[in-house]
Amino acid sequence: MKKLFLFSLALITLALSACGGGGGNEGDGGAASDAEQDLGGITINMANWWTDECTATANRDLSISARARWNDRQAMEERYNFKMRYVRYGSWHDVRDDIQQQLLAENRDYQMWAVFPNWFPTHHAQGLFAPIPQEHFEDEFGVEWNHSMIDLTRRDGVPHGFAHGVAMAGGVYFNMRLLEEAGLPRDLPFKLQAENDWTWSTFTDMARHLSVDEDSTGIMDRWAITTFHQDFLAAALASNGAAYTTIDPVTGRFVNATNTDAFRETLEWLVQLRDERLTMHEDDVGGEWDVFRQMFNDGQGAMRIAANYVAGEIFPMLADDWGFVAFPRGPRSDKHYTWISGEFTVIPHFYTPEEVDNFMFAMQRWIRPLEEDDPDDWIFEARENHRDMRSIDETMKNFTRNPELQVIPAHIMLPGLGHSMDDLFAWNVWTGNEASVIIEEAQLIWDAFLNDVNDMQVGRN
Repeated sequence: MKKLFLFSLALITLALSACGGGGGNEGDGGAASDAEQDLGGITINMANWWTDECTATANRDLSISARARWNDRQAMEERYNFKMRYVRYGSWHDVRDDIQQQLLAENRDYQMWAVFPNWFPTHHAQGLFAPIPQEHFEDEFGVEWNHSMIDLTRRDGVPHGFAHGVAMAGGVYFNMRLLEEAGLPRDLPFKLQAENDWTWSTFTDMARHLSVDEDSTGIMDRWAITTFHQDFLAAALASNGAAYTTIDPVTGRFVNATNTDAFRETLEWLVQLRDERLTMHEDDVGGEWDVFRQMFNDGQGAMRIAANYVAGEIFPMLADDWGFVAFPRGPRSDKHYTWISGEFTVIPHFYTPEEVDNFMFAMQRWIRPLEEDDPDDWIFEARENHRDMRSIDETMKNFTRNPELQVIPAHIMLPGLGHSMDDLFAWNVWTGNEASVIIEEAQLIWDAFLNDVNDMQVGRN
């Protein structure tokens, strides 16, 4: 589950956390203008589901920039009298299942917790998260706070969680051999993206060349698009400025956004792709729900819409050359947008405002960028999982360097991973329904679902 939910920069900046305590001689331990503050020897444990940094030592084989980070953090722990570390509480499921009980029991073994977005409304409704003053996200250290994620945690305008770092998320993987066999330039998506002509229209035209039924039996020998329906619809909505829901920034209440022209237009496009048999459904090949993975990795599907981490799965499996581009832009957009998710960090409700201030004081200094930091460090890791460097140089760099191109959809906050959303919209696109029918039939159920979530939050907004 780790790769599904982590921001790459958050992982980079926190991955070198030491178990604490002194010893660093390099690094200035904080900006020279910092007011001296003694945190009283506190330990700040950040509970998560992916790493335990008690194994970090001064003898670790680190790069120059990573060692500078390690030394700087050691010096800051000594200067401000605190210790900070990441602690793996258990698996993703362990954290999900136990966090409520741990917070209600006021377990003080952990001062911060990683929280997946769709857990947030339920736990916030019980008052389990401490408010975090806005001032902590307006410091002078140049921390790349993810303000779009932070905004999703606001109640009465006050954040109750935070995230930092940005990353490329969703796009289109394409098989170069299959494009070439269809009579298209093998790198056509790269060219269309570079020429700002990578749109729903050009994507559809390309897909028509890529779906092949050689003997006209109605059974495709090659599919243009093999992908997870939910991922496809989420990407398409983001690319056209549409959404399942929005969130009122004052009350925190979910608002139905499926009855808009942009949403209907997006469903109509996906229905068109379905009707032209350009997208594969698992029933078409008699497979399980995730057969799309095998189809693409075996070279039987030309395109797959998925997140950037999927490259690590595709690279060792797909023998053909392949590339990765942004999702094509919809008719209501003039730029390519990528959709992202991630986890929040929260502070338990039972810590006092003074303790919250101290935790955030330490956090600001822990993740502040150093002069030695290279903002493109992630590129070296990404190169290990990509066949064509244009996937990184022309696609991923653009989105990591331009956070305004990233869309963080509000539906990631819906409890239960928004299963009602999937059942009402994503699956129905591929089961023979028309866009207007899907939307009309969904309204009462969707409104009731959002009302239930909103009612759960009464008294906490």
